[in-house]
Amino acid sequence: MNIKHNTSLLVLVMFFAGFHTAYSQNSEAEMHFKKAKAHSEKYEYSLANDEFKAAIRTCDTVNNKRLLGDCYNSYANNLTRINDYNLASEYYNKALHVFFELNDTVKITDVYRNMGKQCVSFHLYETADSYYSYAFRLDSAANDKYALSLDFFQTGKSDYNQFLDLDSLELLLSGLNKVKTAHKLALKTDTTNLCIANCMEQLMLIYTNYAALSQGRDRQKLLDSAKYFYAEAEKLSGGKIPVILDICSANFKSIEGNSKEAKDKLSELEKRFDEDPVKYNRYRAFLYRSMIWVLKTTGNYKEAVEYSEKFRDVEESTYNREFAVKSTKASAEAEYGELIRQREEAEQEQKMIQEEATKRQRMITCFFAVCIILAGLLAFIIWKGLHKKRKNNELLAKQKAEISQKNNELKQQNQKIMSQRDEIMAQRDEIESQRSQLSEANSRITASIRYAQRIQTAAVPSEEMMNKIFGDCMIFWRPLNIVSGDFYWATQTGEYKLVTAADCTGHGVPGAFMSMLGVSTLNDIAAQKNIESETITAAGILNELRDKIIAALRQSGPQRETQDGMDMALCIINRSKNELQYAGANRPLWYIKNGELIEYKADRMPVGFHIRKTGLFTNHIIQIEDGDTVYMSSDGIADQFGGETGVSKFGTKQLKELLVKISSLPFKSQKEVLEQSIDGWRAASNPENPAPQLDDQILLGLKF
Repeated sequence: MNIKHNTSLLVLVMFFAGFHTAYSQNSEAEMHFKKAKAHSEKYEYSLANDEFKAAIRTCDTVNNKRLLGDCYNSYANNLTRINDYNLASEYYNKALHVFFELNDTVKITDVYRNMGKQCVSFHLYETADSYYSYAFRLDSAANDKYALSLDFFQTGKSDYNQFLDLDSLELLLSGLNKVKTAHKLALKTDTTNLCIANCMEQLMLIYTNYAALSQGRDRQKLLDSAKYFYAEAEKLSGGKIPVILDICSANFKSIEGNSKEAKDKLSELEKRFDEDPVKYNRYRAFLYRSMIWVLKTTGNYKEAVEYSEKFRDVEESTYNREFAVKSTKASAEAEYGELIRQREEAEQEQKMIQEEATKRQRMITCFFAVCIILAGLLAFIIWKGLHKKRKNNELLAKQKAEISQKNNELKQQNQKIMSQRDEIMAQRDEIESQRSQLSEANSRITASIRYAQRIQTAAVPSEEMMNKIFGDCMIFWRPLNIVSGDFYWATQTGEYKLVTAADCTGHGVPGAFMSMLGVSTLNDIAAQKNIESETITAAGILNELRDKIIAALRQSGPQRETQDGMDMALCIINRSKNELQYAGANRPLWYIKNGELIEYKADRMPVGFHIRKTGLFTNHIIQIEDGDTVYMSSDGIADQFGGETGVSKFGTKQLKELLVKISSLPFKSQKEVLEQSIDGWRAASNPENPAPQLDDQILLGLKF
C-alpha cells in the first residue's frame, strides 16, 4: 500500500516539475523576444539579433510554434535594417512555413507584406506586387478591413517608389489613390493610429512631389494639401517631429521659392545624421534626393552632382541597386552640361562679333590704303592671300578639334555601354539565382501536394471496392490542382449501401482539407450506427453530418469565422426492398428510367453553417428496378467554360441531355464519351489553347 502511494506521489511530483520547466522556458522565450524588440527600437541591432536567436532556440526547445513564427518574422525585419537580405529572406520563409502550419492568415499576410517591402528596397517592384497580391487575396477573403488598409498602403508606397525611379506621373497618381483608400480604411479600424500616421506621411510626400511637378494655382493647391497632411502627421507624433517631416518642411520652402532656407535646413539635418549614423541612415537617401532637388532649383548643378554621388553610395549600400541613383545623377549632369554649353556658345558668339569688327576695320584700312597709293593695291592683294590661308588653317584646326571631341564622346559612350552591360549581367545572374530558388521551392511544394494526393486517394474507396459494393458503376473524378475539394464516399453494412458525391468549399489544398474532414466524419457516423437495427435515413445522416462539421469548424456565424462547408447528394440503397433513399444539400439526384431522366431536387442549404440553422434535410424514397441508372455530381462540369465563344458554360441542361443519351452504354464507354465531350467543349473556340479547367469535377454513376 505504501509502495503504491509513494509511486503515485513521485509521478505527481514529476508531472508538476515538467509543467513548471515548460512554463519557465516559455516565459524565458517571451522575455528574450521582448528584449530583442526593445533593442531594435533603440537601433541596437546587434544586441537585438542575439536576443532573437536566444528566443528562437528556447521556442524550439518547448515547441512554441506561434511565438517561434513571431520570432522568425521580427528577426527577418531586424536583418533587413542591417542589410543582411539573404538571411532575412530565409527567416521570412521559415515564418511563412510556421504560420501556414498554424493556418494563421493574419500572420501570413503580415510576412507577405514584409517580403514585399524588402523587394521594394531592391527596386524589384513586380516581385513586391506579387507578394502584396497574395496578402490582399487572403485579407479580402477574411474581410479584414485593417489588414486591407495595410495592403493598400504598401502597394501605394510601392507605386510612389517606382515614380521616384521612373518619373511617371501615372505611377504617382496610382500611389495617391491607393494610399487614400488605405487612409479611409484605417480611420475605421486602426485603434493604434500607426497606419493612419503612415498614411499621413505618405500622402504628404506624394502631394509634395505632385506640387513640384505642377505650376500656377494647381501647385499651390497641391502644396496646401501636403501641408495639411504634414500638420496631421505632426499631431499624431505627439509633439516629436519625425525626421521625415523635417525634410518635407525643407521641400516646402524650396517649392515656395525659399531655396536658401531649404538648403540650410537640409544641411543641419545632414550634420545630425553624421552625429548618429545608425539612427538616421534609413533617411539618408531621402535627404540627399531632397538636397539634389533644392540645388537644381538654385542652378547649383555642380554641387547637385556631388550629392548625386552620395545618393548613389547610399543606394548601392542596400543591395547594389543603382537605377534610381543613375537617373538622378544623369539628370543633374545633363542640366549641368547644358549650362556649360550655353556659356561656351555665348563666349563663341562674343568672339565672332569681335572678329567681325576686326575684319571691318582692316577692310577700311585697306580701302584708304588703295586710295592713298597704288602700291597699296599690291600689299592688299598679298595680305588678302595671307588672310585666306589663315582662315583655311583655322577651319582645319576647328575640324580637327571637332573630330577629337567626337572621338572623346564615342569613348565615353563606349564606357557607359560597358558599364550598362556589366549591370545587366549582374542583374541577369541575380534573376537566375532567384529563379533557381523559386524552382526549388515550387518542387518542394509540388512534392508535398503529390504526397497529399496519395493520402486523399487512399482515404476514398478504390474503384475495385466500389465495383465490389455496387457492381457496375462509374467514377469520373478530375481534381483541379492535384488534390481535390470534390470527393466521393461509399460503405456497405449488411443489405444497406451508402454512397455520396460531395463538393467542398474551395479547391486545391484548402478543399482537400475539407474533403478529408467530410470523409472522416462520414466514417465516424457509419461506425457509430448499427444500421441493421436502427431506422436511419439519408436526411438523418446529412443532419448529423452538418452538426459535426459545424462543431469541427467552430462555426457560430460571426463575420470573421469560417463559414466553409460542402454540397452533396447522399443515397442509401436497400436491394432487398428495391428501395433508394436520397437527401441532397444543394446537389440533386438524376434518376434515369426507361430513357427518361427524373430529377430529385436538393434542399437549398449546405452541410455547414447556414442562415437556416434549424432547417432539416428532406428524405426522398425511390423504388428502383433493374436497368435503372442514377447519377450524382458536383457543379464543376456544368460550370466549365468553353463552346464556340469560349465564355459559355457547359450547363446543367446539356449535361443532363448527355447523360440520357449515353445512359444505355457501358460505364467505361460513358466515361470516355463524357471526357471527350468536356474536353471538346473547352477546345471548341481555340483547339490550340483550350479554356482552362476552373473547378474540381466529379460524377458518380450507378446502374441497378
